[in-house]
Amino acid sequence: MYKPTRQPEPNQCHQDASGALVTVHSVLSNHVTFYRDGYSSPCKQPVERFIRKFTEVKP
Repeated sequence: MYKPTRQPEPNQCHQDASGALVTVHSVLSNHVTFYRDGYSSPCKQPVERFIRKFTEVKP
């Protein structure tokens, strides 16, 4: 894992501090829409917060 310095992109996998995985669905200028593993409803966060809270998981 590493901390990204660029904006997240659709279909990227990220991990939060507790180890939960999420998959980015879409990125707009001010927010990221993503799905948490095991959940069917999307989540949204501002881009800056998403970058602070999540770490990209490289395949």
